[in-house]
Amino acid sequence: MKISRYRIYKAIIGGGLGAAVGIAVATDTAIIALVAVVVAIVIAVILERRNKEIVRDERILQIGRKATSTSFYGMLILAGVASLGTALFRNQLPESVVFAGSIMGYFVCVALILYMCLYAYFSRKL
Repeated sequence: MKISRYRIYKAIIGGGLGAAVGIAVATDTAIIALVAVVVAIVIAVILERRNKEIVRDERILQIGRKATSTSFYGMLILAGVASLGTALFRNQLPESVVFAGSIMGYFVCVALILYMCLYAYFSRKL
């Protein structure tokens, strides 16, 4: 399979996945979205294995790593600021917002602990 056909198939998979998730949200059935994601992943892996051309090289992997780390840090900072804001203004906010802010703060802490553990692990391993 050529790379151009592979890209077309990936776009079709993405469109189908978006449609399935939209239907799942509209009908309020999460199982549709879950099944669609699993099927999309399986089809994408099968198509990638059938592809004979180079899909990823070192440059693409490096770009992906930078994009991943930047988005992770950005979301972590935004979530931390939002949870701090809900903690500071908890008297003026509804109880549900304060609860969501507290949960988000705990998730930020868990993400930072996980990051530190994985960083220590990979720094020893690599």
